[in-house]
Amino acid sequence: MNVLVVGGNGFIGSHLVDRLCADGLDVVVLDKDDRRYDRCPAPVRMIRGDMRDPTLVKNALHRIEIVFHLAWSTIHEVANQAPAADVQANLMPSIQLLDACCRAGVQRVVYLSSGGTVYGVQRRLPIPETRAQQPITAYGVTKLAVEKYLEMYRQLYGLEYVALRPSTPYGPRQNPLARQGAVAVFLYRVGHGLPVSIWGDGSTTRDFFFISDLVDALVSSVTSRLAQRVINIGGGEEVSLRTLVRLVEATVGRQAQVEFAPPRPFDAPRVLLDIRRAQRALNWRPAVPMAQGLQVTWEWMQQHHKVGAR
Repeated sequence: MNVLVVGGNGFIGSHLVDRLCADGLDVVVLDKDDRRYDRCPAPVRMIRGDMRDPTLVKNALHRIEIVFHLAWSTIHEVANQAPAADVQANLMPSIQLLDACCRAGVQRVVYLSSGGTVYGVQRRLPIPETRAQQPITAYGVTKLAVEKYLEMYRQLYGLEYVALRPSTPYGPRQNPLARQGAVAVFLYRVGHGLPVSIWGDGSTTRDFFFISDLVDALVSSVTSRLAQRVINIGGGEEVSLRTLVRLVEATVGRQAQVEFAPPRPFDAPRVLLDIRRAQRALNWRPAVPMAQGLQVTWEWMQQHHKVGAR
């Protein structure tokens, strides 16, 4: 099977590419950046460039059967500051990619949406896929818009798709210097003895889950026969940021210095996704306990970021 991974050099994409190669698939990667960590498997055909380049996308899709669309160039707060730029950078190229997939005869698109943002603020947990989507960030709006275009392309042109809505994945290769990805950032800062900043009082919750579990769901989405095409992927457990700090302290063996800042209006106070549809449709459930996932991530970080316990 010939597979294209758009955004295959990032945190999620690199783990997916490694798995696909291990499974014996023929993999093409289209990414504007090089891999940050670890070498790309030798069989991969690497295409360096931007998915906004139609000629590049056309060439990348030659003989491709499955497309994983993981590329996204803005985070929540940046998208909110410039929503029109977010549309130009992410929504427009995604639509152009779907056009190109139809012309190339692609069998299925597996799209990585966002379970943490498309639902907005929800009072009742866990959140099923059928709950009304009310995103409060430009990032969530454009992520959801691509889902709607995917359904339109399926109805009009027969392009099959799966849209996964992950909550908060973490693991090795996640950038600890970024402004998102609490697990990686907390591990790095506690490991270096640096203060950890928390927006709000620490009661904000997410259902964190390990990167290999997300890769399992992505791979299962290739061949599964699906009655529903939009599927939540999450950890199945609500963890507050205060609890995450305690777990990180136990993993690193160092006490955290926590600084609290005013809450941000675009952060949903609680996220816990209902993952029963994934269990039925993909035969999937999270397999890596959080204590184990944190330990594996910490060991990787010690090797790549020169941090250590004392």
